[in-house]
Formats: sequence, C-alpha cells, structure tokens
Amino acid sequence: MNQILVYQIIVLLIISVLSAVFAGVDGFWSSVAGGVCYLVPSSIAVLLLKFSKRNPLYHGKAFIIGEILKVVLSLVMMLAVFAVWHQSLIFFPFLFGLLGVSHFVFLVLLRVKHYGR
Repeated sequence: MNQILVYQIIVLLIISVLSAVFAGVDGFWSSVAGGVCYLVPSSIAVLLLKFSKRNPLYHGKAFIIGEILKVVLSLVMMLAVFAVWHQSLIFFPFLFGLLGVSHFVFLVLLRVKHYGR
C-alpha cells in the first residue's frame, strides 16, 4: 500500500510539471490541489488498513470504512478547494491531477500487470 502512495506522488509530480508547462504557475498549483484532494484521503485509508492489520476480524470492515472515508473526504476537499480558490483555479489541470492520482496507478498496477491471464 505504501508503494501505491509513492506512485501516486510521482504521477502527481509529473502531471503538475506538465500542467506548469502548458498552463503556467496557476496550472501547476491547480493540478497539485487536484491530486492532493485524492492523495490525502488515500493516505488516511492506508493508515486505517495498517492499524486494522493486527486484528483480521476488523480488516474487512476497515477496508469498507476506508473506501467510504476516501470518497467523502475527497468530495469535501474538492468543495473546500473550489470554495476557497475558485478565482484562480484552472479546471482542467485540477481534473488531470485528480484523475491522474486516482486512476493511473490503478490502471498500471491492476490492468496491465494481469492483462491476458
């Protein structure tokens, strides 16, 4: 799980640099904000799973609670970013940062690795 967080950070850095090239400094910070809106809840879910690892009875429940927390916290963080930073936020870099962090690692690690098996 820690490896996934590292891959998410690397993907966020790549997308942020590309956004800076195409959309300037505001694009860089917009993509960072989008990625952080998913990276922080993912980190909390990983911590919850690590704490529940010692007790297998609660591990399945912790996974479900972690996924629910991930979705709810992501939405709350996105709303907070839009409410506070709506005037200088650039939507497409924000969206690319969010989607890059949330989907790229999933596609690479789960789909490509086991494709055709």
